[in-house]
Amino acid sequence: MAIEHVIHEEVLGCESIAFDEHAVERMNERKVTVDQVVKVLKHPDETGLPADYSRERYRKNFDNGVKIDVVFERDPTQIVVITVVQRKGR
Repeated sequence: MAIEHVIHEEVLGCESIAFDEHAVERMNERKVTVDQVVKVLKHPDETGLPADYSRERYRKNFDNGVKIDVVFERDPTQIVVITVVQRKGR
């Protein structure tokens, strides 16, 4: 895991959000913005979704019918975004 980008944004009791290089690649591929990821983390519609051990997955349903899932790890000071999934709503 290599961190590519860090923003100083307080969320979930942490001081910053770090983006793994894989997450940045998926965000670029899926045209998901940093602002959208922050909205998912701050105001999720669903939490507790299936994720690998020690990871969490939050989902937000956006007005345009798109659902964005953010898979992340949390330590005491930082959220590390591992990947981002985008789905068209039904």
